[in-house]
Amino acid sequence: MRQTSVTYDMMYRMRYIQVGAQLRAARHRGGLSQAALAARSGVSRVTIARLEASSLQDFRLGTLSRLCDALGLEITTLPRGSFPALEVRLARERERAHRLERRLRHAALAARLLDLPEGQALALVRRARERVERWEREGLCSRHYVSRWRALLAGSRRRVAAALLDPGEWGDALFENSPWTFALEPEAA
Repeated sequence: MRQTSVTYDMMYRMRYIQVGAQLRAARHRGGLSQAALAARSGVSRVTIARLEASSLQDFRLGTLSRLCDALGLEITTLPRGSFPALEVRLARERERAHRLERRLRHAALAARLLDLPEGQALALVRRARERVERWEREGLCSRHYVSRWRALLAGSRRRVAAALLDPGEWGDALFENSPWTFALEPEAA
């Protein structure tokens, strides 16, 4: 009997933690302070602070509903055990989006290399090559990355640009640790 009670208490606490974290994250994404959310939702700032802090105080469904409406969130129910599976799926989708973002940033750099005057483009390529040399000299990166980046950076700017567009099967791994960080466009907000 005691173990069931402890398990229930832990599950109960985890639900409050998850709800509080989701509300706080949505509030931050919206650029709202707790006071601004209170004004928008009609829920007191103290109640919002308690909910975000995962207080074990019970909250009315109406309170949660007003907060969700103000933050553009939906209240939903899920079968037990499905939430961890959704978190894994979400993490995978976020990683896929990050990989795509890195590929797009390197593709934009490839276009830039082709648009720049020859001297400026070659200066960028030279700087990337120098970074790879430094990685090898100081042991900052594995020899596999160093050799693959060396191969991608070899040749003319057209060849380097083409390699950035099609880096092969190692592309995602290479773009995660890129010698081009100085030249990549900032990530979209």
